[in-house]
Amino acid sequence: MSENFSARETFAIYGESETTVTVLRDGFSVEEKTFATMRDAVDYLRRLDPVPLRIVLRIRAHGRDIPFEGENVTKLMQDL
Repeated sequence: MSENFSARETFAIYGESETTVTVLRDGFSVEEKTFATMRDAVDYLRRLDPVPLRIVLRIRAHGRDIPFEGENVTKLMQDL
């Protein structure tokens, strides 16, 4: 995780952006869903049980995808 990463700042900037969630469940099963907002994507992730092996968020902004994964995703789920 970047020392300067702020979940609240990220949400303030990208919270209304379309967000795609890619979840690796067990090494073989990959699930991908697209949500209208980052808040919807994070709410979905909070409901997952068990916690997936890997999660990648791709936020669509300014004509490109901005990826977030690892500790940054964990921080988004905890702080939002």
